[in-house]
Amino acid sequence: MNGNQLIIGTDEAGYGPNLGPLVISATVWESPTDDLLPLLAQLKNRGIQIGDSKKLYHGGGSLATLEYGIMIPLRYLGKPQKPLNADEVMLTKQTAVFTKILSENKIRLCDIHSRIIEPEEFNRQLDRFDSKGTLLSDATLTLITETLNAYSVTTPVLILCDKHGGRNHYLDLLTQYFTDSWIRVIQESRASSIYRLSYKNKPLEFRFLAKGESQVPIALASMNSKYLRERAMIKFNEFWREKIPDLKPTAGYPEDAQRFKKAVSAVQHKLGIKDETFWRKR
Repeated sequence: MNGNQLIIGTDEAGYGPNLGPLVISATVWESPTDDLLPLLAQLKNRGIQIGDSKKLYHGGGSLATLEYGIMIPLRYLGKPQKPLNADEVMLTKQTAVFTKILSENKIRLCDIHSRIIEPEEFNRQLDRFDSKGTLLSDATLTLITETLNAYSVTTPVLILCDKHGGRNHYLDLLTQYFTDSWIRVIQESRASSIYRLSYKNKPLEFRFLAKGESQVPIALASMNSKYLRERAMIKFNEFWREKIPDLKPTAGYPEDAQRFKKAVSAVQHKLGIKDETFWRKR
């Protein structure tokens, strides 16, 4: 790696719903500093919104704000996708701005990875762990280790994660994935839980942060996860509305999910769709 530090940021979307996938994303950056707050401000000042996906998109409306925040980095990476709502001309202009700002700060976005866990797999993993929190932590650490293994790490690595369901203690979890490393606990508090270890003879630091979306790597992971989940829910609702035209769409969260499940029940059984293939147990 050419940068002074490799930074990986992770976050999820869809932890709470009964319908639709759980999506976990990781963004990978090279940066000379771990303080990327100035970058966040610079992007915002130039009209590029990267932040907490729950604040940028409230459901049921246009995906444009999320799309700009995701499509611009994807175009920067040479992975353009066709938007649903965002304007192509504006995307081209803002991608140039994004590229210029990163270059001026000597920062490089290397990649964006995601793992999509559909309800059937979610239920299998829930049977295995008997805990949604453990399921989320396992899936996140699996994605992180896969991301690390994809790089020839020659610099220190910083991993930023939004806290998993308010959990403050991660030592036992990290020990399962880094069995050959002695892990040092730096801090375990409501604000942050920090751990240091050696990975491929290079320093590796984990930071599990409350309100982690204030950090660009986590914020972009949050937005990517939310966007992928919302696209999946659009397809999900389209499928059922082809069968029941007057069916009100759902975002999949518990109270409304119960309404939706009851409304599709007759068609579900007629089609031979088992509960476990589209309904998450918790």
